[in-house]
Amino acid sequence: MKEFFERLYGLKQPDPKLVAMREFACENGVPIMLADTENLLRTIVGIKKPKRILEIGTAIGYSGSVMLQTCPEAKLFTVEMDERMIDLATENFLNNGVFDRVTFFKGDAREIVHKMTGEFDFVFLDGPKGQYFDFLHYIKNMLVKGGVLMSDNVLFHGYVENLPSKKDRAFGMAYNMNKFLDSLFSDEAFESVVLEIGDGVSLSVKK
Repeated sequence: MKEFFERLYGLKQPDPKLVAMREFACENGVPIMLADTENLLRTIVGIKKPKRILEIGTAIGYSGSVMLQTCPEAKLFTVEMDERMIDLATENFLNNGVFDRVTFFKGDAREIVHKMTGEFDFVFLDGPKGQYFDFLHYIKNMLVKGGVLMSDNVLFHGYVENLPSKKDRAFGMAYNMNKFLDSLFSDEAFESVVLEIGDGVSLSVKK
């Protein structure tokens, strides 16, 4: 039975290098995708088989490694401003044998994304949550027809559905995420859905 499900779903034993990365992230308070979200990402990327991936939010390179391992022919263009994260991600990409397919854009995504050019057939949005709305216009222009935008944490710990009464940082981030989702679903250029997986994931296909 185990062999049957491995053939059917492509299930394998966990990669020990990724397990070590997840343990490091947990021990050091580095936010990376939840396991359910990782499974979804592997599935979508495996189906789409993108050639050029844009990732906003590198962190330690976990999601980038997952995508590049899933698609051996893909190239990753990833945006990160934290120098320590860039150093850790570089080490992890090297350790996972995918560094030669990675291009870093080092700096604040708010300053980088609106200057970017080129076309991408897959975008993984996992950067600053309060900025998703601001990124959407530029991502839309760079995404090719039939391209996929996958955005993580779009339910933001339940605050998106139930806005905090106090106007603090959580309120602002949840408010901006609501703006992002409203814009995404009202845009006729996209077919979109929100899945209650992990902390909430939106999937959008550009028509």
